[in-house]
Amino acid sequence: MINSTAMSKVLIVVFDALRPEFVRPDLMPNLCALSERGTRFVNSRSTYPTETRVNQTAVLTGCMPRKHGIVGNRFPEPEIAPGEVVNTGADAEIAKAFAQAPGGLIQMPTMGERLAAADRTFASLSAGTPGGGRLINHRAEGHGTFRLAMRCPEAARPDNALEEIIRRIGPMPDYILPATDWITWAVDAYLDYVARDIDPDVMLLWLCEPDESFHFLGIGHEGSWATIRTADTQFGRILETHDKALKAGEVHIIALSDHGQISLAEEPLDLPARLTEAGFATARTPGPETDFTVVVGNAGGIWASPAAKPKVPDLVEWLMSQDWCGPLFTAEGAGGTLTNAEICCDHKRAPDISLILRSDDAPNAWQIAGTTRHDAPYPVGGGCHGGLSAHELQNVLVLAGAQISAGAQAAAPAGNIDVLPTVLHLLGLPAADGLDGRILAEALIGDHPEPPKTSKHTLLAPNGQTHLSVTDYGPQRYLNKAWAP
Repeated sequence: MINSTAMSKVLIVVFDALRPEFVRPDLMPNLCALSERGTRFVNSRSTYPTETRVNQTAVLTGCMPRKHGIVGNRFPEPEIAPGEVVNTGADAEIAKAFAQAPGGLIQMPTMGERLAAADRTFASLSAGTPGGGRLINHRAEGHGTFRLAMRCPEAARPDNALEEIIRRIGPMPDYILPATDWITWAVDAYLDYVARDIDPDVMLLWLCEPDESFHFLGIGHEGSWATIRTADTQFGRILETHDKALKAGEVHIIALSDHGQISLAEEPLDLPARLTEAGFATARTPGPETDFTVVVGNAGGIWASPAAKPKVPDLVEWLMSQDWCGPLFTAEGAGGTLTNAEICCDHKRAPDISLILRSDDAPNAWQIAGTTRHDAPYPVGGGCHGGLSAHELQNVLVLAGAQISAGAQAAAPAGNIDVLPTVLHLLGLPAADGLDGRILAEALIGDHPEPPKTSKHTLLAPNGQTHLSVTDYGPQRYLNKAWAP
């Protein structure tokens, strides 16, 4: 493997919820071109839950939820928000959680923290949720670095940054779907301000599309294709700007998606009502009369109150009898399930029951494979993610630059957890201890180490409900899919 000592910089661009099969010349010629001049990992994986803030944190820490502690976009945490569910998408809520969480909200060092400790700079610009924009770079104030969440401009740092961006490129457009103007403004802000004036050692540009168009318009709707084409066109501007630096080894580019999506079939299930009718006192938020707190879109968790924990096996048995119930995992294998540890989500904040609703490969209205039962807030036919279908777990991962092999497709398993260790390597920084991820050696020019033992296998729950396909690549685990018979 090459021993990197070059003072290269790294640009990370995320296309939220982009499924790998949509990276094709008619939709995304610029991302295809980057793949041709770099290395694409064709077996890259998201982490479970396949939700945005969970996988943002995986990218930032190089770890699974079992270590970093963000076990869902929303989860109960009585030590942070008693009687509530923490919403990591809301800026005020996540700011409070960062200030109050015992042991830290994110319980592993983040990319920004590691870079600051090495006297390197990290900057971020997010077109996504306000909370996600803070989560990506939550120490911007202390580190004196750039952060902009377009949906929470008052949290921008430094204080005068947004004012200067608006002076140069104009005010942010109204957010409407398809979010073509929104994405264009984000890239304008990066190119006309961040790249010119900030010039960080590592930049993370998080584009909210096609995720949000998938959610509300549908996967395959023309508006969704429009956002993908726009995101790719704007990415082409980025590639043109950095072309010479990319060739000279002055910058490396990592393009990825955090997860995929599948389509919502039928009406929402209203899980709290169904569980309560079956004799399990259930609500969407914790309370004194609530035995079980349910936070499920097409997947998620059920948290038992201390008094209700003995009832978990009974609830598992009832869930298994429902035709909408898919794979099940529990903290300790209750009712003969597989455990949260098998999906690398065995953190103390993890739910007592990890519930994935039943999904299949049926086509949606636009003939895009993958539908799921759900209790989500999006329209029927819209997209969703969070579960363990292959369509949600498979993600895009492309690397390019002077240290990266050109025109290669790497078959080795890889994923979001591998971004941080690879970034540190490209910067010539020491490897970090305690990570779940690894340096993506298969992409690097030079001699590669002997690959670790690879084992792709399927785990079957003792109760027969859950099949889980995983690939263990040395000490790393990558999730392929899970299903119920």
